[in-house]
Amino acid sequence: RLRDPHLAMVRGSAKIKAQEKRLKKLNSDRSNKKNDGKSFKANKAAGLKLVCGECKASFPNIVVASDHFNARHPKKPFPSSWQAAKDALDAEARAETERKAQKKKKAKEKAEKLSKIRMALTKFYEENAPDKAGNIEKIMTKYDGKWDKLEAGLKKSYGEKAPTLV
Repeated sequence: RLRDPHLAMVRGSAKIKAQEKRLKKLNSDRSNKKNDGKSFKANKAAGLKLVCGECKASFPNIVVASDHFNARHPKKPFPSSWQAAKDALDAEARAETERKAQKKKKAKEKAEKLSKIRMALTKFYEENAPDKAGNIEKIMTKYDGKWDKLEAGLKKSYGEKAPTLV
């Protein structure tokens, strides 16, 4: 019977070649790494800005430092040197929340405005041009943000019957 070549043990010169190939690959992987031991330590040290005064642990940002301090030293007061960074982070979070709220508010206002325009156009076209009533979505897409242009075109075509959109 024939053996599966993948299950057979490597012997003799094949074993030596396999070991050499493995060592060569390991050495090339080590030489291709961007962070050898020294540069890794330098990069790590450059990125670590906060040091715990109690246990001397280093942290890359205030969030990790705050989590560490609250978990490891719950009875100690929060370091005053970290408070400014934490306050800045909290202010940034509040500002982001406010920006999101403003964005939501603007989106809601735009949706309400579009709804009013759609209703006005629907009513107008049903009364004056029923054959165009099915094209309202296409018209809304074409004139999105250019409502004054649409209104001027309707006034030109229909005169005083044209609705006021904006």
